Amino acid sequence: MQKELLLKTNVTEIGQHIGGEAGEEMVKRFFDKHPDIAYGHVIGKDIIQKILAQPDCEGMLIFPSYDNVGNMHLVYLGIDSDMKPLISLNIVNADGTITSEEALVGDNSKQASDFVTDSW
Repeated sequence: MQKELLLKTNVTEIGQHIGGEAGEEMVKRFFDKHPDIAYGHVIGKDIIQKILAQPDCEGMLIFPSYDNVGNMHLVYLGIDSDMKPLISLNIVNADGTITSEEALVGDNSKQASDFVTDSW
């Protein structure tokens, strides 16, 4: 048990600042290798904040996906501290009863190429 606790990743600490130059180089390498999917996605902060504000949410999973006509999108959802997707949430109502609600799952991102005109 102690070893398991020492090895468990703290979800809230995943990710780090790499700087603009390193980020731009990494994106350029990807775009050079995959020119057919060389674009990013824009996601507004409102949906990100709503997902992260859900009970037990410690981070997000972001998946590439296709809509029903074949356009590339992202699907994003919250994860708990065990990196399990938040599919439903237990909500305690004002009268003390507990109900289950569907957790937020986001889409409808926009391709960055629709907005960004510079290299990044």
